[in-house]
Amino acid sequence: MVPKAIAIIGGGPAGAMAAEKLARGGASRVTVFEEKLNWEKPCGGGLSHKALRRYPFLSQATPQTGGKYVRDAEFVAPNGASVRFRLREPLAIYARRVLNHLLLRRAEEAGAEVVPGHLTGFRRAGSGWEFSARQKSYHADYLILAAGARTALRRLLTGGFGTRDFMLTYGYYAPLQDDLLRVQFFRDFEGYAWAFPRPDHLSVGICGKMAEENMAGLQERLHGFMRQFGYAVGDSVPHGHAGGSAVFSHLLPALSVESWGNLRLEGPAWALAGDAAGLVDSVTGEGIYYAMRSGELLAEALLEGFPALYPERVREEFGRALALGARLAPLFYRGDFLGAPVTTRLVEFSARSRRFRAVLQDLIEGSQSYPGLAARLYWGLTGTLWEVAAGLLSEKGLRPETL
Repeated sequence: MVPKAIAIIGGGPAGAMAAEKLARGGASRVTVFEEKLNWEKPCGGGLSHKALRRYPFLSQATPQTGGKYVRDAEFVAPNGASVRFRLREPLAIYARRVLNHLLLRRAEEAGAEVVPGHLTGFRRAGSGWEFSARQKSYHADYLILAAGARTALRRLLTGGFGTRDFMLTYGYYAPLQDDLLRVQFFRDFEGYAWAFPRPDHLSVGICGKMAEENMAGLQERLHGFMRQFGYAVGDSVPHGHAGGSAVFSHLLPALSVESWGNLRLEGPAWALAGDAAGLVDSVTGEGIYYAMRSGELLAEALLEGFPALYPERVREEFGRALALGARLAPLFYRGDFLGAPVTTRLVEFSARSRRFRAVLQDLIEGSQSYPGLAARLYWGLTGTLWEVAAGLLSEKGLRPETL
């Protein structure tokens, strides 16, 4: 049976997508509570080809719509080696404020009600829920919590996340123009620095495991990255401020293997979606696609009258892959391969091997899942090493067949 009244706390990609799907599917009353309508979330805001293929309406990324297409990328290794290439399929990059407004507008057009402002009351009421906002009371038969990773409301429904389940981000919205997406890896550091072009500025930041890094360390790495590539604005960047740039800091879910094993997405008359559910790729930090898709899967299960189907559908479609990514993340960022960090070899091999560069492209596009990644790298390794060797010999003016 479909709940008559559904309340969604959080109007980001997960909450807005669930609201639109439910409203279009005929749910009697869908209410979205969102207190941060004009909040700019500190992330790159990149939408992969996988996301654009599933949600074509997001492909209209122009300066007029608050979005931008990025077609060129550079990855920089801990030792300074780099690979620059043209993306086969561009990324669409939106400011999160713009993206959230777009998704919420679609939900409203479908028939959902968006209630701005802070919830002042929230409690169980029989088999349902009661909420207070804007000096008004609301009742719901079912609750969807999609209020982000930091929401304290999560503990009222199920266990909270621990320090080991987050990455700490820090960075700037810099008043600079560029068309190149750049990512920098560091040795023995689970995270990366980034520069994401947006229509009228750059999002320049860094993320690292919260349990292993502190703010001072993140700032030092980021300011070095900014100086190296000319992103520093003003003279005071080393002291934690970038001239006229807006500063941000945020927590990003990056669940531990143990937390994935204990993850609970649904309970009596409630469910979690998006960042509040921890549905983020621990390797890449990508969360927008999984937020939108989780909201969609949850709405479908509710419209069918079987919300208990939602967790298994998440696991089958991408949950198991994300859990595997949590196992791979420490190996990817801190492991060694052929005498150098994995990230160094990734960049070096990609610079000299079409096979390896194709794998990197597929990872960026979202078309290469983690379960099939190891096998693909293993079977392509011989050819990759030959391409690398041939490239090195060519740089020295030699041909492989002369040896």
